[in-house]
Amino acid sequence: MNKLKNYIGFLLLAGIGFACTTTQKTSTASKSFSEDISEFRPKIDTVTVKSEEEVSFRKTEENFNPKYDVTELLNEKLDSLAFNNADIAYVNGYSIQIYSGSSSAEAYQARDTAMILLPEIRTNVQYQQPVYKVRVGSFTERLEVQRTLLKLKPKFPSAISVPSRIKVN
Repeated sequence: MNKLKNYIGFLLLAGIGFACTTTQKTSTASKSFSEDISEFRPKIDTVTVKSEEEVSFRKTEENFNPKYDVTELLNEKLDSLAFNNADIAYVNGYSIQIYSGSSSAEAYQARDTAMILLPEIRTNVQYQQPVYKVRVGSFTERLEVQRTLLKLKPKFPSAISVPSRIKVN
């Protein structure tokens, strides 16, 4: 067994010795190669600096009257859009439900806690017999809901976003 270990050690040392020997480098200095590729390079014109007199398009002393005026057409379109949108009373959106249960005391306690956490967002309690629901905010964008939900999750782990109808003022 000892001879086998010695033999394996000798082979490893021999392998390392051969791997560490330097190899003879080939010299390419005697075989120099050169090629002129200047004819393929793009030609660049030199930039000349223009005087202020040549750059007169920036200064104008006469009034410019546009040939085509779209103000009237634009006002008509905006008026018709406002008229069509006047009929819209609700839009689809989201709110965050932080409590759902049968206890009115717990519902109002959840509402008060949410109002302390987020005073700038409206919180309301809805009662549909026999369930109290506490909802926070009226959001039109899903990203806004997620940001607010992250703020509410530490206090309300069961908070979820729910679809809702938002009244347009």
